Amino acid sequence: MLPVMSLDRQIVTDQHAKSILTTMNNLRKANTLCDITLRVMGESFPAHRIVLAACSDYFCAMFTNEMSERDKSVIELHEISPDVMRELLDFVYTETVDVSVENVQELLPAACLLQLNGVKEACCSFLENQLDSSNCLGIKIFAEQHSCKALWEAAESYSLHHFEEVVQQEEFKTLPLAEIERLIKSDELQVNCEEPVFEAVIDWVKYDRESRCECLPELLNYVRLPLLSARYITDVIDQENLVRRSHKCRDLLDEAKKFHLRPDLRLKMVSHRTKHRIGIGDALVVLGGFGSQQNLVNAVEKYDPRTKEWTKLPCLTRRRRYVSAASLEGKLYVIGGFDGQSRLSMAECLDMTEDKNMWTIVSSMNHRRGLAGCCVYKNHIYVCGGFDGYTRHTSMERYNPSTDDWTMLNGMSIGREGAGLVVAGDHIYCIGGYDGINLLNSAERYNPATEEWSTITSMSVQRSGAGVAVLNDIIYVCGGYDGTEHLATVESYDPSSNHWTSLHHMRIPRCYVGACVVRGKLTVVAGYDGNTLLNTVEAYDPLTDTWEILENCMQTPRCDAGIAVVRMP
Repeated sequence: MLPVMSLDRQIVTDQHAKSILTTMNNLRKANTLCDITLRVMGESFPAHRIVLAACSDYFCAMFTNEMSERDKSVIELHEISPDVMRELLDFVYTETVDVSVENVQELLPAACLLQLNGVKEACCSFLENQLDSSNCLGIKIFAEQHSCKALWEAAESYSLHHFEEVVQQEEFKTLPLAEIERLIKSDELQVNCEEPVFEAVIDWVKYDRESRCECLPELLNYVRLPLLSARYITDVIDQENLVRRSHKCRDLLDEAKKFHLRPDLRLKMVSHRTKHRIGIGDALVVLGGFGSQQNLVNAVEKYDPRTKEWTKLPCLTRRRRYVSAASLEGKLYVIGGFDGQSRLSMAECLDMTEDKNMWTIVSSMNHRRGLAGCCVYKNHIYVCGGFDGYTRHTSMERYNPSTDDWTMLNGMSIGREGAGLVVAGDHIYCIGGYDGINLLNSAERYNPATEEWSTITSMSVQRSGAGVAVLNDIIYVCGGYDGTEHLATVESYDPSSNHWTSLHHMRIPRCYVGACVVRGKLTVVAGYDGNTLLNTVEAYDPLTDTWEILENCMQTPRCDAGIAVVRMP
């Protein structure tokens, strides 16, 4: 019985406190037993010293220390409006405050002045819920002015996570130089590449060209120009008049060009401009595949580079290997594959922005495809090649998530199974694979504008089941099978020169391996080394031309899996 009695007493105590507050508020409104008057812009507000002192360190110090106001019966308050004073007193006596868009900009400074922390917290919580791309920068400055650390951090995080939308707003263009610097120099900036950072700087300068031109070299120093593609450097930055007119800007541009032209000197050029931003909120996801004891896999695992931990996502609705995968607008797609009986045309989707924890079926492809190439270009998913059980496809089809339908596109010259499909610049590349007779070292390029395919220079080695990914407009092809060996070799292709270059080998041979880019590093996942299914991950740093095996491994060793990179919240 003792715990019950204790609980009952607590309830009575709460009711007692509320009853006292209600009574004191009624006394205040009736101007009864009030011993202090707060005068704001000529309007008087009767109150009780003891209540004000109990709720506010400001008033407690005023009434208990040797201050001139200690013995006064009327206190004049400045920088507060009568409406705001009314809201603050209501909070003091009722523990509730009505925060709105109309009053929050006055209410928060007043709460800070009078040290009413409950009101301050309520205002900060309200503003945090109001954050969007059009106001986060202003709210961040407002929070800093009033020492609201949690609100500042929330606004800062929002501006970094939504940088590309934020820089389109008028608020960004009117920011002072110091705020622009603080934003674009951050390692936590959430961008896929440096292009939007450079463009944001140029837009900010051009908004007030006359007074801001001299700021460009300082700002350009924080843009990681060497990490931009050679094509963007020569075709865009080199043509920008604001850059060409400044010696300091041209020096930074020359450094970026040298970084691309002289790979042998890159280690000597290490600086903040050659450092990849660590804040890109990408997570690596591995879907399905072929597992131990020749079992098909439905497990989905996610690797978060921020925590360096693997976690499980909802399993696929069907066990399968040879799957293709893509990430688009916060959603994961797994497409095609082989379920042990037939190649599939089905596609499923998992919305990573919701907590439904279930895969939903979307429209099926026009063809059944296993080991098809898959990529995302301009908010559409492209799937090319693959094997339907009888034919290696030359065809490509495109999925529109807005209309949930697939459209057939022009096909390649050669049917390819186990080829890589990637986007570099404004073209889609299909590389390597198996045509049913030969393992291929050839590659083809698709121009979405003209809907035409053309051949490019062949790789030095024929490869099927290689991991293919793009980093800074350079295509990397990792591992695969050449008909004799499971490969650890890696080569890269520069579209601007139509030339292949051999790189340092991976630590482990990998066939039927996935490849992607995570936090500025080429990352290869799982695969088969000729003897063992792998659960390891390797990362390649193009700056040092070195491979590193990540410390933590997947739970499920596998090959023939789908690989995707998703943006984390």
